[in-house]
Amino acid sequence: MTAMKLIVLRRARKSDRSKHRRRLIAVAAATAALLATPNLVLAMDFPAALKRVDHALKTNPSQVSQFALDSCFKRRSFAVKLYESRQVDRAERSLQFCFDALKVSEVAPKAKGKAAPDMDKIKAKAVQETEQALNLTPNVKHGLEVYRECASCHKPEGWGLTNGSVPQLAGQHSNVVIKQLVDIRAGSRGNPMMNPYSCVEAIGGAQSVADVAGYIDTLEISVANGKGPGINLEVGERLYRENCARCHGASGEGDPLKYAPRIQSQHYKYLVRQYRWIRDSKRHNANAEMTAQIKDLKMTEAKAMLDYVSRLEPPEELQAPEGWQNPDFAESKSN
Repeated sequence: MTAMKLIVLRRARKSDRSKHRRRLIAVAAATAALLATPNLVLAMDFPAALKRVDHALKTNPSQVSQFALDSCFKRRSFAVKLYESRQVDRAERSLQFCFDALKVSEVAPKAKGKAAPDMDKIKAKAVQETEQALNLTPNVKHGLEVYRECASCHKPEGWGLTNGSVPQLAGQHSNVVIKQLVDIRAGSRGNPMMNPYSCVEAIGGAQSVADVAGYIDTLEISVANGKGPGINLEVGERLYRENCARCHGASGEGDPLKYAPRIQSQHYKYLVRQYRWIRDSKRHNANAEMTAQIKDLKMTEAKAMLDYVSRLEPPEELQAPEGWQNPDFAESKSN
């Protein structure tokens, strides 16, 4: 290689390193500016802020582009996942992106004399819609159309995710699905991720709730669910029989008349998260008897019990064959 070529090559490499350094400096400066921005709320009321974002996504008050709406919706979902995994600072920063993209204030105008939500009224409203949906005949064909939106998270087969971030719904009693779905959209069960998908504007009224619950009940259950570490299962079995079997059944089959869910083949990490929320009174629609029953259990005991639960399987006729795929989604999978 000639001396001139070596000089040119060295200059090119030096220029590349210089550009790389400038990029790093720019990124660092942008990050520092973002963290120093007065608009950035690092101690926001996350649930309230999330409602503001959801409302802005529906109404688009600043008439932002569809690209901005789509970007915000993705970032909103990511923020909720961070918040649920207790990464609050990251969740707040992620949600701030939505406020900027939607061009709305993160603080809602204060309404004079506005009282806090009346949980008794919210629960009464949920009870009324639950009873209405239970008295309707489900249209399973329409239920499939409603479920297509649910499938983006719960998957076409209704099996959720083994990491526990999304529960298995397949084969769940329709009564249970109706009650939980109505509770979420009424506000008596907090679930920010579900709010845009469960509201009347998204899926319709009580008939749609009955329809999608009827469809979910027909799905075959996967026994390849997320399970616990497999230790202390004997202790777990004993604790389950002492604390849970009376309502959830000896085999975890549940009781639709009591709205006790089927917990067979449910993901272990999902069970643990819901257990914590119920124990800590963070699920407003939790059964009071259950909350009292589990409050004195140590977490090591609870985990052993829920590990045992994750290994309970439904009857063979309700189990999905190995490799089963939902034929109702065959066309969408082939595209």
